[in-house]
Amino acid sequence: MKHYKSVFKNEQDLIKALLEIHIGSETFDVDPMMFKGNFYKEIPKPKYMFDINPQYDYIVKSNAMSLPLYNESQNSIILDPPFIIANRPSQKEYYSSKTHTYFENLNELEIMYKGILKESYRILNKNGICVFKCQDFTDSKTIMTHALVYNWALEIGFYAKDLAILELPNKIYNGNTKQRHFRKTHTYFWVFKKMKRKK
Repeated sequence: MKHYKSVFKNEQDLIKALLEIHIGSETFDVDPMMFKGNFYKEIPKPKYMFDINPQYDYIVKSNAMSLPLYNESQNSIILDPPFIIANRPSQKEYYSSKTHTYFENLNELEIMYKGILKESYRILNKNGICVFKCQDFTDSKTIMTHALVYNWALEIGFYAKDLAILELPNKIYNGNTKQRHFRKTHTYFWVFKKMKRKK
C-alpha cells in the first residue's frame, strides 16, 4: 500500500492522492469554480461543472455561492477561489495581466470564502468532503488565509480532516517591489468533512 507525504511538488499527484485517501473516487462530484479545468489534466472531469464566467460550452454558468443542486445531494466538492487582494492601481494593473481575478479588500475575500463554504456544506451529504485550495498573501502585511479558511469552515460545521501543501516555486509575485517577506511559493489544500452542526 502506498503512503503519501503531506507536501507535494506536482498538483496532479496531490489531487490524485486526495481522491484516493479521502474520497475513494476517480474525481470530484462538483467543481463550482472550474475556470479552465487545470485540475483535470490526468483525472476525469466532475459530473457537475460550474463557473461564474464559463470558458467552455460544457461548463454551466453559476455563482459558487448559489448552486443549482439539491441539499445534501453530493459526496464531494473542490473549491479553487481567487486569493490575491489588490487595492492599489499598480497592483490591479499587474495582477490583472497575470491572473483571472482578484479582490479589492479582505472583506470581499471573506464574503466569498464564507459563502462558498456555506454552499458546499448545504449540498454535501453527511460526511461529504470539501477540498478547499487557498494561499496566503503578502502585501504590506501578511494575511494567513489558510488559517482564516480553517476557522470559517469550523464555524460552519466542517471538521478539518487533513491538509496537504503544494510547493510551486514559480508562483506569481511582483518583481517591482522590495522584498520584506518570504515569497509565498506554496498553496494549501484543506480537506473538510461535513459534520452535524452543533446547536
